[in-house]
Amino acid sequence: MFGMRVVDSQHAADHGALIMTMPQRYTFGPVPSRRLGRSLGVDVIPKKVCCYDCIYCEVGPTTQTTVSRKEYYPCNEVVAEIQSVIAEKQPVDWITFSGSGEPTLNSKLGTMIHEIKQWTEIPVAVITNGALLFLQDVRNDLLEADAVLPSLDAASPVVFNRINRPHASLEIKTIIEGLRAFRREYHGDIWLEILFVLGVNESSDEVARIKQIIDEVQPDKVHLNTVVRPPAESLTQPLDIQRLKEIQKLIGGRCEIIGKYNRCISARSQTTDREAILGLLQRRPMTVEGLAIAFDAPASGIRQLLGELEQQRLVDVIQFDEVEYFGIRSMASETPKRSARS
Repeated sequence: MFGMRVVDSQHAADHGALIMTMPQRYTFGPVPSRRLGRSLGVDVIPKKVCCYDCIYCEVGPTTQTTVSRKEYYPCNEVVAEIQSVIAEKQPVDWITFSGSGEPTLNSKLGTMIHEIKQWTEIPVAVITNGALLFLQDVRNDLLEADAVLPSLDAASPVVFNRINRPHASLEIKTIIEGLRAFRREYHGDIWLEILFVLGVNESSDEVARIKQIIDEVQPDKVHLNTVVRPPAESLTQPLDIQRLKEIQKLIGGRCEIIGKYNRCISARSQTTDREAILGLLQRRPMTVEGLAIAFDAPASGIRQLLGELEQQRLVDVIQFDEVEYFGIRSMASETPKRSARS
């Protein structure tokens, strides 16, 4: 129904399969993920349609806050592109639905996951804010995924509204009940992410409330995160590592602090595709090191190409927390070009 059944380029060559070539409209990467290794991103929502307008979001401010599900992009086109990219690209550890908006807003998400599982053994992950897990159809759509990575940044209404700035119809008690229901029905891995923002959701009282929910939901892993890329709101600041370690100790169990992606670049060098780089930067700002890992290419070549793109006014440099990021010009122009600590 959705075209060729190929797993990777070697599989295609061994079986004489025709490999399609098409631009990456719905996919990006593989990108270096701190949790998923080399992750092929699948973007099934326009930028930036979401249930939340989180103050820390690396994609930028939400352009349409909604809880309405629909087929934003043709399901058959998305799946065909994933097949093509898997056949052509370097090794992929995970196929990950994430990107420019909230993926569970796409009403065909379950169909896409099902189709992918028919032709590849590469595991499928969904990174979601978890806002719609109270809906049975959303929970059903996620059942075939190998891992679901929902967020829970708050447990109290005041903090929830402050950090996530949700759609007016959403309440934190509903979000929490959705997580509980999903845990009862889903048999894959749940990796719960909590992103902490200085002065917003890291108080001892709020952490204690979040821990109570974690104890009830029993996720397979708990990932502690903080602001590591240029955020939607310029005053949003990260927690230091000492405070994150204190919170890790308080939560205990299968709780870990997400570290920087630290995978060695192989000796081989891929051809650096400027359109592919621009496709990645369209989704989120990245460092030279991150792009070098994503493309399995020397950092010197990436830096040279970024310099050319900057001269052409296609990308800008964004300084955040004393780290230099590169963002697509439309994104960079929306993001303050200064350190969050300045």
